[in-house]
Amino acid sequence: MGNSTISLGSMYDSLAARGIPDPRKGASGYGDKLALEMANSVIADLICDRFNWKWNRAVAAAIYTNSWQQDYPQPRQAAGLIGWGEDCAGININNTALPKPLINIEWRRGLSRTSISTWVTRNICWMYNGDLTLGAWPGAGMVYSPLVGTGPQAQNPLMSMLDANGNILIVTGFGTTGMTAPFAAVNAAEGTTVTDGSVTWTVVLASSQGFRVDNLPSATGPTWQITPVFQVEPPLFTTMQQKLDPFPDSYARYFRRGLEYESLEASPNPALEKRLVLTKEQWLEALVKSKKQGDREPNAYSLLPAGSVVESRLGYNGDRGPYTADNPY
Repeated sequence: MGNSTISLGSMYDSLAARGIPDPRKGASGYGDKLALEMANSVIADLICDRFNWKWNRAVAAAIYTNSWQQDYPQPRQAAGLIGWGEDCAGININNTALPKPLINIEWRRGLSRTSISTWVTRNICWMYNGDLTLGAWPGAGMVYSPLVGTGPQAQNPLMSMLDANGNILIVTGFGTTGMTAPFAAVNAAEGTTVTDGSVTWTVVLASSQGFRVDNLPSATGPTWQITPVFQVEPPLFTTMQQKLDPFPDSYARYFRRGLEYESLEASPNPALEKRLVLTKEQWLEALVKSKKQGDREPNAYSLLPAGSVVESRLGYNGDRGPYTADNPY
C-alpha cells in the first residue's frame, strides 16, 4: 500500500477549480505530456532538494563481505533507484556473542580501489554495476562456501564475473563449480540464473546499482552483514491515474503549491503574471514548510571534533581539566 490516496489527475482537477490553467486542456503545446513533465519537476524539487524524508527511506538488500572482495554488484533494489546514502550498519554476523558486534559504516560519494585490507569495513558507496571491478570464473572444481555460518569467513574466490556474452553474473547459490565457465544468453534479463556445477550464478544488469566498500575485507576475517539505508530517487509520473506516492497525504498541499506554480509559469496568458509572482512566493514558502514538517525530532547524527580546536597549555587546572582559551586560570 502506498503513502498517498490522491491521484495526479485529481490534483489537476483541484487546481482547475481554483482558476489555474489546466495544462491538459489548453492551447497548442499543452496536454498530458506537459502536465506529467510539470509533476515530475515538482516531485524532484520536493524530494531531491529538501530533506532526508522518512517516507522516502528504504533499506537495501543486505550484502555480505567476502575474502578480498571490494565490489559487490547487485540487482535493482526493490524500493527503486538509490538516490543517496543515509545510514549504514555492519553486523559481525557469524559472531556468537549477544548482542553481535555492530559497527557504523559511513557513506561516501566515491571510493577508490584499494589493496589495503582490514577486519573492519568503515566506508561504502554505491556505483553502477558496470563501473565496478569484477572477478573471473575461478576454474573447475572450485568451492564457494556459504558466508553465513560459524567462525571466520571462508576464503572464497571473488563472487562476480563477466561471462562470454558480456553479462554480469554474481554467485547466489553456493557449491562447487563445474567443468566449463557459465554464461547466459546475450542481453539476458536481470534475474536469469545459470547453473555451474552446484553453484548458481544470477544475471544483474550493468545499469543496476551495486556497492563498493573500504577497506578491503581480509582473507579470513569476520563476515560483515552490511545493510545500507538510502533515499530513493523520485518516481516518474506516467499517467494521470498515478497516486502522489511516496508523499503522504499530509504533504500533498506542498505538492499542490508546486504544481500551481508550474501551471501558471507554463501559461501564455500575460494576465496571470501577477498571480504567478505571488504563487512563486507561496511555492518557495511551501518548500521551507515541508522541511519543517519533517524535521521535528532531535537528530542522532552529529559531527564531533576529535580534539579541541584551541591548543592546550601544559598542565591541568585541578578538576577543571587542561588549560585552554576558555579555561585559562
